[in-house]
Amino acid sequence: MFANKTGSALRLYGRALREARAFWPHLFVVLLLGLAATPIALLTPLPLKLVVDSVLGTHGLPWFLEAVLPSWIGRDGESVFHLAVALTVLLMVVQLTHRTADWLFREWVAERMVRLFRGKLFRRSLEVAAAGQDAATTQDLAYRIMSDAPALQWTAIYGFIPVIVSLASLAGTIWVTAGINPTLALIALGTAGPAIWLINFSQRRMRGRWHDVKEEESAAQAVVQETLGALRLVTTFGQEQREQDRFLSLAWRAIRARLAVLWREGLLGAVLTLSTAVGGAAVLYFGVRDVQAQLMTVGDLLLIIAYLAQLYEPLQAIGSHIAGQQRALVSAERAFALLDQAPTVVDDGPVPLRRASGDIVFDSVAFAYAGCPTLLSGVSLQIPAGARVGIIGKTGSGKSTLLNLLLRLHDPAAGAIRLDGVDLRKYRLADLRGQFAVVSQEPVLFSTTIAENIAYGRPGAAEHEIIAAARAAQAHDFIMSLPEGYHTRVGDRGTRLSGGERQRIALARAFLKDSPILVLDEPTSALDGRTETAVIEALRSLMQGRTVLMITHRLDTLRDCDMVLRVEDGAVFDDRQHSYLHRAA
Repeated sequence: MFANKTGSALRLYGRALREARAFWPHLFVVLLLGLAATPIALLTPLPLKLVVDSVLGTHGLPWFLEAVLPSWIGRDGESVFHLAVALTVLLMVVQLTHRTADWLFREWVAERMVRLFRGKLFRRSLEVAAAGQDAATTQDLAYRIMSDAPALQWTAIYGFIPVIVSLASLAGTIWVTAGINPTLALIALGTAGPAIWLINFSQRRMRGRWHDVKEEESAAQAVVQETLGALRLVTTFGQEQREQDRFLSLAWRAIRARLAVLWREGLLGAVLTLSTAVGGAAVLYFGVRDVQAQLMTVGDLLLIIAYLAQLYEPLQAIGSHIAGQQRALVSAERAFALLDQAPTVVDDGPVPLRRASGDIVFDSVAFAYAGCPTLLSGVSLQIPAGARVGIIGKTGSGKSTLLNLLLRLHDPAAGAIRLDGVDLRKYRLADLRGQFAVVSQEPVLFSTTIAENIAYGRPGAAEHEIIAAARAAQAHDFIMSLPEGYHTRVGDRGTRLSGGERQRIALARAFLKDSPILVLDEPTSALDGRTETAVIEALRSLMQGRTVLMITHRLDTLRDCDMVLRVEDGAVFDDRQHSYLHRAA
C-alpha cells in the first residue's frame, strides 16, 4: 500500500525539519545548548596543566589566564594550586548543570514533538484506511504510528544537531591543539579523515538493511494483533500452537535481520576505535619526542592528550550516531510515506449541508477496487426522499459497495451520486456524513461506558437524550439491570454484552444521531428469533420519517420496503417491479 523509497539523508532531514517547523525556536535552543558543551570541554583539562606546569613545574600561567585573572590572585605555586582546585570544582558544577539542562530540555521538546506527529499520522491513517482495507494494512498503520513516529525526534533533534555539535567540537579541538603544536594537530586530523570517509561509505548500505528489519518487525506485530483479535476462533479450533509457531517464525526472521545490521554497526565502531587508537599512539609518540626536545612542556602534552580524547570522542560519536541514524531514517521514511498517501476521498467540497431531505440519485455510476475487476458499472437509479429501499444480491455482488459510495467512503470511478440534487463531492465531507445513521451487521462498540457508546455520534448529548434514545431502541431495561447502568463499561468491542444487546446499543446510537438517512447492513442476520423481533420493532420506529437503505434477506423486513433493488453482474434491478433499471453494456 505504501511506497517506502530510500531517499537521500539530507532530503529526509529536511522533511523532518519541515514537519517540526512549530518547534524551530526550541531546536535553536537545543543547538545552542549543544554548542555550549565545546568550550566547557576545552576548559576541563586546564587545571591539570596548571598543576603540572605551574605548581609542580616552574612555568608561569598561560597567557590567556594572565589576561583575565585579577591582580589580587597570587602567581606563586600555592596560589596557583588553590586556583586549579577551585577551577576543577567550578568546571564540574558547570558541566553537570549544563548536561542536566541540555538533557531535560531536549526530552521535553522531543516528547511534545512526537505527540503531535503521532496525532498527525493517526489522522492521516483514518483518512486512508477506508472501507476495504485488509487487516495487515491496518496493523501496519498502527506500527507506523506507534513505532515509527518517534523517528521525528531522532532526525529533527538527534539527527543533524549532534553532528553540528560534534563538528564544532572537532573544529574547536583542532584549532586549540594547533595553537599548542601544529604537527600533532595535523597527525590527529590525518587519522580522522579515513574514519569520516568510512562513516559516509557505510551509512546508505545500513539504511537499506534497516528497511528489511522494520518490515519483518511489522509483520511479526501484525500476527500478534490479528491473533488476539480472533482469539475466540483460535481457541475454538485449537490452533494456539500453530499461531505461536507462526509468530516465532516471523519474530526470528526479524531478529536475524536486526542482528545482521547490528553486526555491521559493531564492525564500523571497531574500525573507528582502531583508527582513533592509531592516531592516539602517533600523537603520544611524537608528543613525547617534542617534550624531550623541549619544544613543549609536559603540561602541554597532557593537555593535547586530553584534547585528543575530545577530538576522537566527537568523531566516534559521529560514527555511531550516523550508524544509529539509519534506523531512524528508515522509520522516518515509513512515517512520511503514510503522510504522503493520498486520502481515499478528498474533502474539498464548498457546499455546506445542514439537514438533507433524503432524495438520492445514482447517475451512470461505475466503481472498481484498485487492482480488481469492475464491480459496478453504469448504475442509475432514483430513490425519493422518505422511501424505504431493500437491497438484495449475492455475496460479493456489490451491495455494501453501493452503500459505501453513498457514504462517500469511496468516490465512483465514473458517473455521479447526488443528494438533494447536488453531487456528493461538492458537499463538505463532515456535513455529508452527518446525514447518515448506520447500523451494521456487527455493531462496533468501544471499550468505554454504554452512555459514551450511545452518544458517539453526538458527544455533547445530554443524559436525558441518551436515555430517550435507549428507550426508543428498547435497550433501557437491560441497561438498567447492569451493575452500573449507563456507566457500565462494555469491554473490548463490547464483549461483556450479548449480540442482541450490542445491536440495540447501535440502534440507540442511530436514534440519538437523528439523521435523515438510515443505512442498515444486515442488522438482524446474527440474532436469534426473540431478539430479532425486538430489534425489528425498534427498527420500524427508527425508520419513521427517514430515507432508508437496507441490505437484508428477511422477507418480513422486505415487505415494509417501497423498493427492492437487486445487485447483480454490476447492474441494479428493481426486483419488486421486475423492471430493468440499468445494465452495463
